[in-house]
Amino acid sequence: DEFWLSAYVRFRESYNFSSHDAEFGMVELMSYGETFTEYRNFQLSSKGYVEVLGTNRQIRTDINNINFLERKDREGTAQVRITKTVLDRNGVPDPQLHPVTWVATVTYDYNNPAKKAGDQWLNPRGFGIRAYTMTQEVGVSNGK
Repeated sequence: DEFWLSAYVRFRESYNFSSHDAEFGMVELMSYGETFTEYRNFQLSSKGYVEVLGTNRQIRTDINNINFLERKDREGTAQVRITKTVLDRNGVPDPQLHPVTWVATVTYDYNNPAKKAGDQWLNPRGFGIRAYTMTQEVGVSNGK
């Protein structure tokens, strides 16, 4: 479960212009309809990563830990604590923007069938995200 959860959160929360289409595709592949619609609507809005960060900035997402709230019979809910850092196009952290810690609450299962030929090679276990919410942590020093 940890592998699939961490992969999904990194695909969803990281950003690099050159790999954005692939990450977008993986989020679609690993999400159920409503969860993907929320993500797609954000990314296509004026607040989406392509619009805001363009080709000059990136977001690095580091997984800090994963805490399972419920986990049984190939489904569960977990909190994934991450730190997001804005980088310039060369991968250097932006000194104007401090890293920010977030907690993603994720409900998942392994009942997400392949939608087209080849999908089973990217998501062989049928991992699917049913619900996804993000909350920014407050009062976290982020190593400063």
